[in-house]
Amino acid sequence: MKKVLLTSTALVAFAGAASAEVSITGSAEMGIFGGTGVETQFFQDLDVTFTMSGETDGGLTFGASIDLDEAQDSLSYVSGASCITAGTSLDCTNDALDDVTEDGGASIFISGSFGTVTMGDTDGAMDWALTDAGNIGNPGSIADDETSHAGYLGAYLDGTYDGQIVRYDNTFGDFGVAISVEMDETGTLDTGYALGFKYNAELGGLDLALGLGYQSVDGNAGAIKGIAVEDAIGFSAVTTFDNGLSAGIEYTQFGGFAGGDDVTHVGIGLGYAVDAFSGHINWGQFDSDSLADPISGWGLALGYDLGGGASVLAGYGSSDNGTTTTDTWSLGLSMSF
Repeated sequence: MKKVLLTSTALVAFAGAASAEVSITGSAEMGIFGGTGVETQFFQDLDVTFTMSGETDGGLTFGASIDLDEAQDSLSYVSGASCITAGTSLDCTNDALDDVTEDGGASIFISGSFGTVTMGDTDGAMDWALTDAGNIGNPGSIADDETSHAGYLGAYLDGTYDGQIVRYDNTFGDFGVAISVEMDETGTLDTGYALGFKYNAELGGLDLALGLGYQSVDGNAGAIKGIAVEDAIGFSAVTTFDNGLSAGIEYTQFGGFAGGDDVTHVGIGLGYAVDAFSGHINWGQFDSDSLADPISGWGLALGYDLGGGASVLAGYGSSDNGTTTTDTWSLGLSMSF
């Protein structure tokens, strides 16, 4: 894939700065989308990301990135840390450009022999360790239909508070370990934390990736499908074969809050790539004694690489909420710069 970067590399002349680099990358998508209760219509999206990196005289690397598509709310900023839309005052959630306590689209890191510390819009340790069913050989779609259905689980309990996460991670050969913290900036809820462990191995013609994670949050805020939960434990296993096939499974159990019912989730994903074509399918289901019926769904994504950063993408998602079923779809062109 060819990328055109606007890059500025500077050897800075003051003490303590060895080198620094700033690059700009972008993506654009255009097409059509629709689904149950959604009129078929045009789709367009434009995304620009600034990435900055540097290295100290002592060999520490540091950097930051900001995604302008996510960094500022679509709502108008009003002095006094409030947003307004249609005459209604709302919180400026995830508005990294206006609020130093928010994370939206921005992350900062420093790394060395001790490991890496990342703050901002980044994965918690459990999400870092586990592979979601939708991340197995997935070419993507312009509207993310394959990862937006009712049976999909992506971020576990990340985002229970304001989404601003601090994570430490390190690798030791084939093993990896991480710990993360997410705080309630109001101070009224207990701090959330997560642990994650990874293991990767090559086993005669296939690559095996295992993940194990645990996460704890304040049960007054944690919820899955409307059910209050206070922690989660899960694992994932993914195999990638030499012939382009990949397959995996993820299982998570969420502990009910204050003696409430647990929630379980299972997800299965398959991916296949050959030449310029790639395809992916995933299925997931939530179940609990508090649910009248399991909530499930499946998603499909197909991609064809045109070269030079352009791809044709198609996506489909189907949701079964027990009493109703809905679907979404999209078709279009994705461009990376």
